Amino acid sequence: MHAVAAPVMLVPEATDLLAREEGGVRRVLGYYVRDHAAVDDLWQEVSLRVLRRLHTLEQPGAARGWLYQIARNAAMDWLRRCDRAVVRATGELPEPTATGQDGRTPIDDVLSAERISAVRRALAELPPSQREAIRLRIEEGLDHVQIAERLGINRQAVEVRLCKGRAALRERLADIFEGDL
Repeated sequence: MHAVAAPVMLVPEATDLLAREEGGVRRVLGYYVRDHAAVDDLWQEVSLRVLRRLHTLEQPGAARGWLYQIARNAAMDWLRRCDRAVVRATGELPEPTATGQDGRTPIDDVLSAERISAVRRALAELPPSQREAIRLRIEEGLDHVQIAERLGINRQAVEVRLCKGRAALRERLADIFEGDL
């Protein structure tokens, strides 16, 4: 028979951790979502995630950091769901709500570096022909005819490269943009 390893943290210890860190976790959630009602909902979600995932905690000394990572992930998931809900409801991208110099929202600042890095890695994995067509379209703003002229190919070939490249990027980036980061 195989012995089953005992969980590192028991439910009573987890509830103690949640009680002890509730104020800090709520502040972190509030920092990300800036919505008091959402913080209450997210606190409940974080509590449930902690209790459901107790078995994944490998080191009791890491419990506090583990809890805050769960809170951060819950906030990021909530923000992504909100962005997608606005896009689905209106068919348009949401307007920025920040009044900063560059018009970026607080979530843009938080996710930007992660998303940019992920997109760069995904682009680097594309075949060179697809990568170059996408680069010309995005960075230089060229249309299909101009890309075809630049690459010495026909317009239909450009469309195929862009279509295949976008599909490959979408697949590679699905986890990040769907909340499974």
